[in-house]
Amino acid sequence: MALMIHARLSASPQPARRSWRLLAPAALIVLLSVPAAASVGPEQVPSIARLAADVNSSEPKVRRAALKGLAGQGPEALGPLSLLVGDPERDIRSDAIKAILGIYVIPPRGERVDSAEDAFGWTRYRVTPWLVSPALVTNLVRALADDWPSVRRDAAYALGIVMLPPIDQRVANELIYSLADPEGSVRLAAVRALGRLGVTTAGDQLIGLIVDSDLPVRLAAIHAVGEIREARALFALQQQLDYYRGGAAGRAALEALGRIAHASSASLFAAERFSKSDEHRRYAYEGMARLGGIPDSDAVAVERLLAEERDERVAAAMAFALAAGGRPYVDRLVQALVAPDTADEALDYLVELGGAHSSALVPYLHHTDPIVRERVAMVMGFVDDPAAEPELSQLTTDGNPSVRRAAEVALIRRRLTKQAASSPR
Repeated sequence: MALMIHARLSASPQPARRSWRLLAPAALIVLLSVPAAASVGPEQVPSIARLAADVNSSEPKVRRAALKGLAGQGPEALGPLSLLVGDPERDIRSDAIKAILGIYVIPPRGERVDSAEDAFGWTRYRVTPWLVSPALVTNLVRALADDWPSVRRDAAYALGIVMLPPIDQRVANELIYSLADPEGSVRLAAVRALGRLGVTTAGDQLIGLIVDSDLPVRLAAIHAVGEIREARALFALQQQLDYYRGGAAGRAALEALGRIAHASSASLFAAERFSKSDEHRRYAYEGMARLGGIPDSDAVAVERLLAEERDERVAAAMAFALAAGGRPYVDRLVQALVAPDTADEALDYLVELGGAHSSALVPYLHHTDPIVRERVAMVMGFVDDPAAEPELSQLTTDGNPSVRRAAEVALIRRRLTKQAASSPR
């Protein structure tokens, strides 16, 4: 059924007529001016215009040349590239998706976007929310039904990257249909995209995939039900934890339970924080943080354990739980932003702590270490604190290019959040 629906979309000989009137304001993003990053010199305009015209050529070699010229350009190239995602030639479709993701995703220094899966792994903090055009959405949805599994896979990852939650239910449904794809890599991409985009209507299907025959899909489904906080998955997750306690599925299940943070799991977290497994202790403290944090009555004891903890990722989760309970541990989490082993978790923890601790974060935008400035700026793009706006604006002229970029993206995100909040639903 799923693939038949896709086939009807892709089989039409006419250009896409489906009206993607995106109901969520955040999904159709206004292209905002960004210093340097979005600027286009006068000498580039004719080139972009010519390449955009070549995209409509009947000759594949002309379209390939246009794609090559558009790849590596800035966001002004997204329009013509979006059309090439629907090109009749497979290699052009595939390379167009990669080129688009190279515009949206700025990888860590020394890395480059070699695949859609790599690009997905670097989001959500390294993606710039450029314009998501109806043509791009339509062609990516059509690509979910492509004859080639690699194109279907990359289209699913691309939707998970370029769109912002909440997404239109019609687009969500197309990704849900892809959960039935016969190719495991496509199911994996769709599962990860649905989790990242917070598609709660995918709950039943994701729970069903917890027993998928493909282990990576199973683990991704476990993670996804945690991301969407699907409480109906509690029983299935507990089963995975009980049956595979010492394995990857057991660890993934405990992590998901920690993300869902249902009150019924409180006793589980209290017990698992004393586990011999580093991962189990970490996920237990994450669950405790999301249930309200370490209460004052237990804080001193946890602080003693923190002083003795040798695993830095567990220590960061403990600091998260203490900070969620009102203890002054934001600076400990800022320190965790610098270490490669804890940076990703620390970003998530600080965003989750949100506005309640933002006043403690703002001074770090002037830290002497550019890594701290960059990553705190990333966090402030997701945190509602008016005091951060002028500080981020100042950082757009920072001497470090990574810091400037992070500040620019954070300002875009903050403006989009305001627009989405003020737009009629």
